[in-house]
Amino acid sequence: MKVAISSDFFTALAKLPRTQLNKTIRLVEKFKNNPKSTGLNYEKLHFAPNMHSIRVDSAYRCIVMSPQKDDVYILLWVDNHDEAYDWAKKHKCMVNPETGSLQIIQVEKEIEKISVNVTEKKETFFTKFKDKELLKIGVLDEMLEHVRSIDNEADLDAIREYLPEEVYEGLFYLLAGDDFEEVYNYIYTASSEAVDTDNFTKALDNDSSKRHFYVVEENDTELINMLNAPLEKWRVFLHPTQRKLVERDYNGPVRVLGGAGTGKTVVAMHRAKYLAQKASLFDAKKILFTTYTKNLAIDIYENLRKICDEETLNKIEVKNLDQWVYEFLSKNGYQNEIVYNDKTKAIWEKALVSKPSELDLPDSFFKEEWERVIQPQSVNTINDYIGASRVGRGTRLNRKQRKLIWEVFEEYRLLLSAKNYKEPSDAMRDARILIDNEKMKEKYSSIIVDEAQDLTAQSFMLLREMVEEAKNDIFVVGDAHQRIYGHKVVLGQCGIKIVGRSKKLKLNYRTTDEIRKWAVSLLEGETFDNLDDGVDSSGDYKSLYHGPEPKLEFFESYEEEVEFINQYIKSIKDEHKESRICIVVRTQKLVNSYDSYFAENSIDTLKISRNSKDNLSNDAIRLATMHRVKGLDFDHVIIASMNDRVVPLEIGEKSEETQIEDERLLKEKSLVFVAATRAKKSLLITSYGERSVLL
Repeated sequence: MKVAISSDFFTALAKLPRTQLNKTIRLVEKFKNNPKSTGLNYEKLHFAPNMHSIRVDSAYRCIVMSPQKDDVYILLWVDNHDEAYDWAKKHKCMVNPETGSLQIIQVEKEIEKISVNVTEKKETFFTKFKDKELLKIGVLDEMLEHVRSIDNEADLDAIREYLPEEVYEGLFYLLAGDDFEEVYNYIYTASSEAVDTDNFTKALDNDSSKRHFYVVEENDTELINMLNAPLEKWRVFLHPTQRKLVERDYNGPVRVLGGAGTGKTVVAMHRAKYLAQKASLFDAKKILFTTYTKNLAIDIYENLRKICDEETLNKIEVKNLDQWVYEFLSKNGYQNEIVYNDKTKAIWEKALVSKPSELDLPDSFFKEEWERVIQPQSVNTINDYIGASRVGRGTRLNRKQRKLIWEVFEEYRLLLSAKNYKEPSDAMRDARILIDNEKMKEKYSSIIVDEAQDLTAQSFMLLREMVEEAKNDIFVVGDAHQRIYGHKVVLGQCGIKIVGRSKKLKLNYRTTDEIRKWAVSLLEGETFDNLDDGVDSSGDYKSLYHGPEPKLEFFESYEEEVEFINQYIKSIKDEHKESRICIVVRTQKLVNSYDSYFAENSIDTLKISRNSKDNLSNDAIRLATMHRVKGLDFDHVIIASMNDRVVPLEIGEKSEETQIEDERLLKEKSLVFVAATRAKKSLLITSYGERSVLL
């Protein structure tokens, strides 16, 4: 006997009043333990084959499907009595005869309501596809005529409600110009076996079915968690492409690319869970899940708690890399203090006093050379520097100039040493040497790396040293379009060889296509790397959801802008009381300014900080810098103070190298891109005074 629950059921569950929600949860627990229990009050629905209702209370019903030839029970929907029965009249659950996947589709009477005029368009986009091709990607016979009427995305959206999600997705990608076989392989797992449309048990094991149906296991704590947070469907429902990435063995490092909202972090978390569950109970090695910032690591750990039981979670260590380095070195008697820009600025000023007079180079050049050449390549001597690659640097140097420049770097190192300081890159290099000398590689069996685009070359060289080269050793996810820290890194040059093990996620599950298009337009004309020695494109990055166009509003003063934002938030709250709203700005000073305004108006706010997780039970207005919202999402996002000299942020010391200034501008664009793609439903961008050049 198999018991399953559809993703649509969780959608309906989330909309129930609190009293009925609690009653339904208790009913589901009873149902999963014994779906044949007489206490469930089954009622056969004669108008809907294989469907029954079970009683939640006097007013609410769950819709259950149980095929006559198979011992399978599937919860499909829950609603008020009349609405639940109406849903059952309009839908059926069936095994697709071509793909073998289980689908919930509209019944033929509903499909007949589609208004199309096929004769009006002799030639449309889909007339060039054969029936067998359209059937292969899941289009049913009764929908062929309607699909052939589609000539553009608007036509497709007009019949979207009559198509299973995977079919809509396939047609969407074909319209976008993708190759048919590529589309098919992206959505389905090919099988040579004939499809048995009566075998629902086998259909539930189909990868495409698993994106819509959750099979309940014995003692299923995961299900209980899902019932209490039904909107968090990412916990169990994965796209077949995501599931393929999660549930397989790799003969070495893997790199997964994907635009904002494509589920890279979700894949990484499920990958960590999968590897932890495979690990032996007696294996002392752990899986390390690491990322760039501390608040992201906190958020990831909290989400792993939602999908892992205690035994599995105990096999996973979650830590941002700087914290890991600090703790590792401290345990091994490291005496140096790891310092960042706030403490190195004064040391650079002192070191530059020793700059040879014959060098006609600006002060900014030296720090740039240090960050882009010296540290990434572990340059320690003048001979190292003379032989170092300077590809990508705008200023050409001869041998004599390098020797003179090295004098400044030597002085800088001496000044750091005198204060017992080490930069993060030096600390990572020291950790790497310590691991190698002490043969300490037994600590981790696998390492999962999130937000890889923001890590440095030294970070990746350290990660390579922390785990043996073996199956499933390193799993890297990232997107150079979202690089807001650091510089371009080539994984292969850091010892992480991903050739033949590179994957890409294309489907945005978070934002509407309108928001995606606006965000992508910010980056138009720019070139992005693929975290290795190649180029990544956003041309195949799509969203299947639609909503309002992003709104841009401009004001004369801050007072006008913030009052508009206040009224805008009130209108959202009036319409959607439980919406999560975040105001995103460029600097912490601006966060504090907006916080003061809302405090004066007795409106609850919550500032998202570096060291804390976002408390989802708190419905206050979120306030955050663009850097702090990385990895988070909200129903509604307001990007405020998009003013000139704020975005891009005006800085005192500019580079004289055009390439570096271009890179700085690109990071500012990427920051706005990151902020915009946190929005799930709506995006508002505001400015006052002189607007940002990016607008």
